Amino acid sequence: MKLNRSKRRITGTRTLAFAVAAGLSVAMVGGVGGCKERKRMGGLQARFQAKKLAHTVKIDGIPMTIGQFTAVDIVNPSGDVEIRSHSKHEKAYVEFKIRKEQWLRFRMAKQGIEFDPVGDYFTAEYIVPEGSLNQVGTLMIRPTDLSIEGFRPPIDVLISIPRCDGAKVSTSNGRIMITGVTGTIEVRNGDEFTEGGDIIIRTGENPIEEVMAYTSKGDVHFIASPSNTGVFDLSAPRGSASFSSKFGWVDHSMPSRGSWTGIWNDGTNAISLHSENGDTEVFVTEQPRFYRP
Repeated sequence: MKLNRSKRRITGTRTLAFAVAAGLSVAMVGGVGGCKERKRMGGLQARFQAKKLAHTVKIDGIPMTIGQFTAVDIVNPSGDVEIRSHSKHEKAYVEFKIRKEQWLRFRMAKQGIEFDPVGDYFTAEYIVPEGSLNQVGTLMIRPTDLSIEGFRPPIDVLISIPRCDGAKVSTSNGRIMITGVTGTIEVRNGDEFTEGGDIIIRTGENPIEEVMAYTSKGDVHFIASPSNTGVFDLSAPRGSASFSSKFGWVDHSMPSRGSWTGIWNDGTNAISLHSENGDTEVFVTEQPRFYRP
């Protein structure tokens, strides 16, 4: 009986030793795999950062500083243009994205054309008038003549900036989205030869001055805060024009089919919204930045 118990103890000890060894082996394999996974993730992050850098437009000219009066002037032949003005941005960034990059790469490869979606599609320069302290500097963004076999793909542009005291935008075949911009805004989306797109303007904390928004096809949305004012001229010959506000007061309101004019909060600044083929809308809310038309 004693001999049998001794054999059981030996067998149990061997089993325990085997289990410990197996566990150590699994842990070692998992550790090696974990290292590989971390390295793999590091490689993905590096490639992501490299791709983001390659899709960022370098801003030349005088360095932009927080608090400097700044306007944005951009021309984009085809694609979205979005301007986000907010104090949380430490500096200005200009980023772009080629639409349907993978599809374009595949189609070009089938035609025997090498397509690299990374290129100097735009130039950006910050210009400040000489001998002035408080005048508005301008961030000028212009397209280059870079194309592939005479073809320039639609490109979406995003501009993030700490402060924007005016904007002038020209594009087609895409949306124009402006948030938090003050001062004068002039945007044009498409013309009689090229198709336009929607225009969305969301005001910021400070009042808007003059606004001129035109699209050849699409809707125009102007989302204002209660602190804004204006003489409104909304026109949509093939759609509807509407003004909606629970704040302030409206004088000389003249609604008609495809048109609305009126004076809001005794304003004298002109706000003109026009859509050749779409609707025009003004909506007043306490938080314009978060309103989604």
